[in-house]
Amino acid sequence: MFKQHNIITAVELGTSKICVLIGEYSEDGLAVIGFGEASSGDGMLKGEILSMEAVQEKLTEALDAADNMSGQELNNSSLVVMSVTGCDMGSFVGEGTAFVQNENGTVGDEEMAEAVRNSKHKQLPFDRRQIGSFDAYYKLDGVRRVPYPINQQASTLQVYSHVIHGDKNRLENFSTALDYCGIGFEPEFIFSPLADMFGVLSEDELENGALLIDLGAGTTEYAVVYQNGVLASGVLALGFDHVISDLSVGLNLPAAACRKLINDGTLEQFIRENQSHLQCRTIGGANRKIPVDSFTRIIDARLREIFELIRKQLYKESFWRNLSAGCVLTGGGSEFFLTREIFRQVCDLPSRIGKPLDVVGSDELFHPRYSTVFGALRFGQKLCQLNESRRGSSFWDGLRSKISGLGDAFSRTSRPFRKNRKM
Repeated sequence: MFKQHNIITAVELGTSKICVLIGEYSEDGLAVIGFGEASSGDGMLKGEILSMEAVQEKLTEALDAADNMSGQELNNSSLVVMSVTGCDMGSFVGEGTAFVQNENGTVGDEEMAEAVRNSKHKQLPFDRRQIGSFDAYYKLDGVRRVPYPINQQASTLQVYSHVIHGDKNRLENFSTALDYCGIGFEPEFIFSPLADMFGVLSEDELENGALLIDLGAGTTEYAVVYQNGVLASGVLALGFDHVISDLSVGLNLPAAACRKLINDGTLEQFIRENQSHLQCRTIGGANRKIPVDSFTRIIDARLREIFELIRKQLYKESFWRNLSAGCVLTGGGSEFFLTREIFRQVCDLPSRIGKPLDVVGSDELFHPRYSTVFGALRFGQKLCQLNESRRGSSFWDGLRSKISGLGDAFSRTSRPFRKNRKM
């Protein structure tokens, strides 16, 4: 009898890094069995592919490392999930209705499935592609908003879905990069902040309402979740690399030196010890004493701008009242020691740093910079398990929200086969 492989692969093409995870799942949970990472170099910027050749080279490197660590399990993957950002991402709220016509007069799986299907039927422009649909909330008889409509009495069920779409050609570039590396079928895309949700949010946060912010190198993504439904998501073309660039330009310092001062903790130490000046070598090579306050003012201005843009957007859409669980900050920029305090000053919300939850198999992943790729892996696990169960009635384990389009996702895919790399 052939061995049953429950293998999934997750891929993240980020501004600073390219990551690949290979996971194996069972009834006992999900374990990471392969991990590969490579610097993006000059291949990526703000979620866009700048150099296909550079991305293909680095992606091949990361895939090979993960495949070797897993014992060559990549070819046994039943699904490849790829997180995406940038790509001119957009969203709309879809509304779908189903009439309750069964003998009991209660909402069942059939009504739920029909309403979900109807909620995402919106004609997009020819240059757009829908990549995901997540239930936002439900109404019974057009009046009662409920978190779990199954088995409730009603005449009609309305489902409101948060539907994600992106630029078709830009998304196709991601598929092309993967195909070059020998993965011979279409990946399942997921918008990066929604992948983060699977990776770092607790059940209480999903239920009670939370804002998730992923402060990456080239972009900052955000999402709002309430009662296990996705209410909003978006991406800003601003990230922590802009903090580095601001310091470099404003203080006439090499960008590499600014990044090192932050990453090795030197700047934090000087600020905490109330040091007045920091000795630095300028772009021209001269030694110069720079006031520590100059660093903090520049950093504060850029991070404050990012958080203010998100705050204004969510206030405009009236989502702020649904954030009882506060905010989860993740991504590499979240660990800078001033980030949480600046966020608190701008948004007046409690926050925590989000790291991948319940990781088994790789201690290296317990870091906010891996929230997206781990969340993509967990998303793939849920998709595969729902497809196997043929029920489609659970979203997260133990929760009763739903994810739309599962049948469509799996009709597009087949078992990947890593062919010889294209020349």
